[in-house]
Amino acid sequence: MSPESNPAPDFSQGLREPDTNLSPRSLQGVVSFVLLVVLGAVAALLPVPFVSLAPGPTFNTIGAYSGTDLISIKERRTYPTTGHLDLVTVRETGGPEGGLDLFTAIRGWFDPAIEIVPRSVLYPPNATTEQVKQEHKEQFADSQGEAVAAAMAYLGIPTTTKVIAGSVTLDGPSAKAIDAGDEIVRVNGKQIATPEDVLNSIRPLPIGSKVRLVLRTGTATRTETVVTKEHPKHPGKSYIGIGIAAVAKPPFPVLFQLSSVGGPSAGMMFALGLIDKLTPGAMTGGVFVAGTGTVDFKGKIGGIGGIDQKMVGARRSGATLFLAPAENCDEVTGHIPAGLTVAKVSTLADAVDAVTRFGRGQRTGLPSCPASRS
Repeated sequence: MSPESNPAPDFSQGLREPDTNLSPRSLQGVVSFVLLVVLGAVAALLPVPFVSLAPGPTFNTIGAYSGTDLISIKERRTYPTTGHLDLVTVRETGGPEGGLDLFTAIRGWFDPAIEIVPRSVLYPPNATTEQVKQEHKEQFADSQGEAVAAAMAYLGIPTTTKVIAGSVTLDGPSAKAIDAGDEIVRVNGKQIATPEDVLNSIRPLPIGSKVRLVLRTGTATRTETVVTKEHPKHPGKSYIGIGIAAVAKPPFPVLFQLSSVGGPSAGMMFALGLIDKLTPGAMTGGVFVAGTGTVDFKGKIGGIGGIDQKMVGARRSGATLFLAPAENCDEVTGHIPAGLTVAKVSTLADAVDAVTRFGRGQRTGLPSCPASRS
């Protein structure tokens, strides 16, 4: 029998393509799910009004920064030293105009070393990034001036007074010519001795006058010309958009090389670095000390923010002793990283004593915050 007379069975007639048609309700459910996923992804990437505070880098005030001594002292005998006297920082993400994406915020909430706080807690309404940067820059310059005054008073070194630009208005006439912390040496040829000398040299001038200023930063002197505008609070008077302050001037130049940090909390560590460099022997005994706190010209140590993150950053960098302002004890208690001893300090003298004792091997008996919350 030939093959043609007995054909193979054809099963194709019994096969049907699957029914891919969805009911309206099912289709609506699929579309809703897809939209929900897309909207969720978009929402997660949109900034939320929170700021992340994380441990930042530390900087040795008796060491080098970018190949140069972080604190340079000229025309005065200094002494070799060892160890670390590190100022500590907080790395902030979000800022006054930004925010965090939802994923970053959630990740931060689950990381004990990171604090997620509402933006409104740190910044006033309508604050801009440039305004905040300028404020931090001015605070940092002020912390250096206070550190010099406190260190000189502690060491009994007499100082004179210098007049500086304590603040610079962002949109003012001097915004591109003067930096916060610049010493004002002369105005239109007149030697400056007091803040009133600056005001009396500028305010009576006709609005639109050119003002020639001789400025000093460290040991470098430069000349800038600024055109006055009408003072926003004193109609008819000239101004150049700077706040004037008087600070202590030691009988030798002191230069701070660190420029990438802002805020007021490095004052105590700057003062300790100065004292260590100007006195024989190593204050730390070669150990790694870190700390934070403001300091005023009388040597009083003030509280700061972000101390949890600063303690973590100090320990990660290798610190075994951390100096904490007494005002921050409530935040210190219960949050001290393993391997870190925290000494409570209220004055610059307290800080020197704690570092010296620790450096000599005394690991107990230092003033400390309560071990636990009451």
